[in-house]
Amino acid sequence: MIIGLGGSGGKIIRQIRKTIERNKDAHEPTRSPARFAYLYIDTSTDELDKKEEWKVLGKDVGLNRSEYLINTASNVRPVLDDPDSFPGLRSWVEPRAVFDFVKPGIAGAAQRRKLGRLVFAQNASSFVKALEGRISELESSPGKVGATIHVVCGLAGGTGSGSVVDAVAQIRHKYPNYDQYRILVYALLPEKNSKRVKDVAGFSNYYANGYAALAELNAMAVGKYHPVNLLDGQPMQHDTYFNGCYLVNNINEHNIQFEIESEVPKIVAEFIYQKTLNKEWEGLGRAEKGENDIKNFESDEDIGKARAKLFLSFGIKRVVVPEQEIKEYLAYGFAEQAARQLMFNNFRQGEGYADEPVEKDWGAEARKPETAQALLLTDAHLMLETGILEDDARNANWKPAAEYWKQIVNRLAPEIKADTTLEQTTWVAALNTRLAKVFDDTYRTLGGVRKFYEVKGNARAEMARHIGRHVEKEFFGRWRAGNASLIQLRQLTDALIALVDERMGVYADRIAKMPAALQAVQQRSQELNEQFNKVGFFGKHLTDKRSALFSDIATQYQELYVLRTHLEGLKFGAALLPFIKEQLTQLRARVDELHQSLAEATKRFGNERANRLGAADAAYQKRVFDQDAIGAVMRAITVDEAAQAARTQRVRQAIIDLGGTEVNSFDQLLQSLSLGGIISCLSQESAQIVELAHAEIATTLPPVLRVNIVERLQKKYDANPDGLRDFVRDLYDEAGSLLTFNKTEVDRTVANNAGGSQGRTQTVGVFVPECPHQNGFRTALAKLFDDQKDPTAPDTKVAVGNLPNQIVIMKIASMMPVRFIESLAELKRHYDGLQQDRNEAILLHSVEDGRRLPPLYAKSSAELQLQARRKPMLLVARLMGMIKERQNRTTGLQEWVFIHDVDGLPASKVLEGRNWEAVFDAEHADDVRKLIEREVTQRIDREFKHVEKKDELFQAYRALARSCFEEAGQDDQDPGYQQLQSMMAPVRGIIGIAA
Repeated sequence: MIIGLGGSGGKIIRQIRKTIERNKDAHEPTRSPARFAYLYIDTSTDELDKKEEWKVLGKDVGLNRSEYLINTASNVRPVLDDPDSFPGLRSWVEPRAVFDFVKPGIAGAAQRRKLGRLVFAQNASSFVKALEGRISELESSPGKVGATIHVVCGLAGGTGSGSVVDAVAQIRHKYPNYDQYRILVYALLPEKNSKRVKDVAGFSNYYANGYAALAELNAMAVGKYHPVNLLDGQPMQHDTYFNGCYLVNNINEHNIQFEIESEVPKIVAEFIYQKTLNKEWEGLGRAEKGENDIKNFESDEDIGKARAKLFLSFGIKRVVVPEQEIKEYLAYGFAEQAARQLMFNNFRQGEGYADEPVEKDWGAEARKPETAQALLLTDAHLMLETGILEDDARNANWKPAAEYWKQIVNRLAPEIKADTTLEQTTWVAALNTRLAKVFDDTYRTLGGVRKFYEVKGNARAEMARHIGRHVEKEFFGRWRAGNASLIQLRQLTDALIALVDERMGVYADRIAKMPAALQAVQQRSQELNEQFNKVGFFGKHLTDKRSALFSDIATQYQELYVLRTHLEGLKFGAALLPFIKEQLTQLRARVDELHQSLAEATKRFGNERANRLGAADAAYQKRVFDQDAIGAVMRAITVDEAAQAARTQRVRQAIIDLGGTEVNSFDQLLQSLSLGGIISCLSQESAQIVELAHAEIATTLPPVLRVNIVERLQKKYDANPDGLRDFVRDLYDEAGSLLTFNKTEVDRTVANNAGGSQGRTQTVGVFVPECPHQNGFRTALAKLFDDQKDPTAPDTKVAVGNLPNQIVIMKIASMMPVRFIESLAELKRHYDGLQQDRNEAILLHSVEDGRRLPPLYAKSSAELQLQARRKPMLLVARLMGMIKERQNRTTGLQEWVFIHDVDGLPASKVLEGRNWEAVFDAEHADDVRKLIEREVTQRIDREFKHVEKKDELFQAYRALARSCFEEAGQDDQDPGYQQLQSMMAPVRGIIGIAA
């Protein structure tokens, strides 16, 4: 169970999920029986919003809604206004005035631990319910009860640092069996010279938070701090809140620095994953259970248990064939090629797909009659000689104007000639009348030609959209089939738009010339009509000349009405073309949008590929790979034209499928696409394709995936045993703890620690995978690791690793008190500085101001000597009447003061503490302590020289001790009585009475 608190916890959870995904093996699904569950708690969605960072080769590894809780700091005002209604908070939320800085819209916990606790506490019931759900799911497999609970957080901010104590306490309260439900904390310490700290010279919460959190975790571990149950306000009383706490810094023990935002979360995630995966390491269990010491704490004489030795550090080093990195290198390389094919479809022999288009005369392509016919862009379509909309296109009565008017004239002329009621001289007028009626009233049953185009003009936009959709479907079909690339379709669209512009000019020119054409036809008709009227008797009865002239006139009238219809059609087409241009322009924009997305994806794929297999290794891993072999596989994939065409067709179809099974246009596809979706789809498909392609290529070329690390090392070192020995030694040295140690503190022998361990206890686990093909070399390698182990880690375990592509070395330093940390002194400097401001001191701690917490540093010999006299000196001063209780005249509250003389006149010094117990336990300032010691010593020398006076003062001490004994019910084990009893010798010394 991984529980992440705050931004650092979120980063580590993300890296664990990515690590698990990267190490999945479809061929070995049962590699490890480990089951993982997650719960992420934060006061903002910053980490969740980094969508692209929650992906592995395009596959989303983000958290489900049931796996995170976002609690905002801006919602705490109701609690502050009415704390009595919240029993889990009211005992520690005062003084509420320290939260006055909390305003609506405040970001996170503003680096205030107390605010982080308040936000967590307000949502504690949600946390416990979510925890129950996640643990229940984790234990759902038959026979599985119990869990190792990893709490990961940073100690510098307000959210993680402020909630870690209560999160651990609530987990333990819910699951009190500390063997069955082990809780391990992974605490990231504030990094040195953080960018989050503006004024390094001053005192920063960023560093002070770290010290305060460590002090509270330590106090919990030694039983000196029991948080209240945030659900009901009742105090908890658990012996073991957490089993161990790993301390993590961004500088390891060899002074190698890691980037806090990216590298450190990866290292912590890798460590949790590896130690979960590799179980055959008894030393790890002993270290995390504190079994290497019968006394897992350090004591101080005055308070007993003071510093827990439940803190640990770790180091990890991997020697790895970077299979995932190689796979990503190949996948991103193929994805780049696939995107180029979708965009340009320009394959060059021996090179692969180029990132530029194939040259072609798209203007000529657009002008081809078959192109116009296929795209509904002929003159016949534009002038509605043939239908555009489906109903019109299916109407069998629609004929082109020439054909239509020829049919009308061929029907009317014979009818007129055969009509015996008409004189021949009226034939022409009759024909004109009847043709005009068709033109004006009955054309295509819509009330004449002008009416027809007027009615259809209302549907111009629909017709243009129909043409636009038709063109788009046609283009999309070509792209879907792989017959045309996006750039080709865009160029053809550009040519069509240019042609539309040209045709708008042509139509305007034809319309402008139409009156002259009509006049010419009418002139010819007039001339023929005059001839027709002049025909005499002989022409009428002997030669039938009038009938012949009538046929010629009918032909001219036919042409006239064709022209008049064309004129209306041209006007309609001229008005329709701008609408079509708009549709084509929109189509171009959609094609261009998809093209630009693929171009951006290609750019990112190129960048991602360039970031893989770089020369430099991270300090926590050493990569072993054959760059030439990887390049050869990449080339083999790239230059195979037939295979590339089939593979890219699979990628294209996968992208289209993102839009749904019925998508048939760029518009539909784009509605379901995003740049992230394209990148994810291309990445995932490419990864699968690369694995399949590699399996084929590996039959003729050296494989680069599924390579065993032992086999790779055998090739490198089989003939160089000295080199292999040095290699193993270096690995041990480089597996440094992710923590810098204060050697002085590590080596110190502190008082009251008899029987306890000295310094750090170290254990090392080495995991070498099986390698059947090189079993002899593997056996020798394992023995070499055993021979070269560190003498300070005698229980080093060399075991079989579960991951065939890597050797893992993990080092654990355990049995450590917090004082071993090198950076603790700097954290304390900031902490002590902020402690001078009471409000800041309260905001630093879960309860009160932290002065009751056990010290993280053990006192030096000189400090112990001073401490041995401090309380006895206070006690003697009170017995002498020099320390008294009085009422403060200004506040009316009781206070304790030290009375002494200054130049022969009495003076008083107000002491820290509201009651005698607080005064007695307080760490008074050095100047106050020195003043008390000086004045008490001088007064004893001056007024208590006589042995009887000394004995009288000593008897007062005895009487006080007896009174405490009686008040404790005559219990000689009472801590108060034992403390007074232990002071007998120092009191004697101060008074000057021999033992």
